[in-house]
Amino acid sequence: MTPLQQLSVTSQIRRDHAAMTAAPIQTLSRRRVLPAGENGSLWEARTSPSCGVFEFRGTRLRLAVEDPAEVLFPTDCGLSLIAALDDARTPELAGVNALDIGAGSGVYSVALLAAGAERVTALDINPASAAQTVANVVTNRLDATRLKCVTSPLEEYTPDEKFDLVITNPPHLPYDPSYSRGDGLEAALVARSGGRAMYDAVVGQMDTLLAPGGTLLMAHSSLTDIPRTVEELTARGYGSDTLAVFEMDIPLLAYAEHRDTMLGLLEMQREAGRAEFDGSRFTVHALMFQRPPSRV
Repeated sequence: MTPLQQLSVTSQIRRDHAAMTAAPIQTLSRRRVLPAGENGSLWEARTSPSCGVFEFRGTRLRLAVEDPAEVLFPTDCGLSLIAALDDARTPELAGVNALDIGAGSGVYSVALLAAGAERVTALDINPASAAQTVANVVTNRLDATRLKCVTSPLEEYTPDEKFDLVITNPPHLPYDPSYSRGDGLEAALVARSGGRAMYDAVVGQMDTLLAPGGTLLMAHSSLTDIPRTVEELTARGYGSDTLAVFEMDIPLLAYAEHRDTMLGLLEMQREAGRAEFDGSRFTVHALMFQRPPSRV
């Protein structure tokens, strides 16, 4: 058994936070080991490299990306949260007012609308995301009047309402100028602060964005210090749960010529106790956080 297979994030988090009084992480319910060397194994079908079909809560949905260099076609990292939410014990989505942070191609916005969300706001820093998200909503014959697209950095986004549900799959690969491209692909995969920049922004903005009693759903990479995110949110009184864990390949295909540089940066993160991976394999944790209700 490899070190990654022996990893129990649940026990690690409990050790790190034994002295805390906030709600603990629950026992892991599901672990899926995805095949090595596969690209997009969580898709039900792939009709082309940038078009696929997935099923969510009984509805078959099609998702496409016109220019994969401009808007990332969803990887297994992103699809893992879809797979984890296709479960009876996950939150009710019908009627919610939801925020999709880092909407990209709109895979979460499409899934939420198909599941009966009343309204979805798709937020992304990449201007190309809005048109692609709308196109995918229309392709699936969903009500585009219930979708609002916003192009803005998360830190500058100031909505005039709070959301029942926030969903996100932040970029999680460490930044290096040697492979900095400044395009939509980089915005979707690479983040500064050792890959944590977007996680930190999400945590920092959550009390502003999420209504009391609301739910945050996050696909969290083991490359980006899961215990830190849990600690910061549980310290504010958020309840937390791990819905599922998926083991998969680190998404290095788009950065093949910079593989050694990226793995070197990840090794530094691991030595500092901020990343967990084994060779080119890592895990993605589908996390659910519940903001406490308002106190009367």
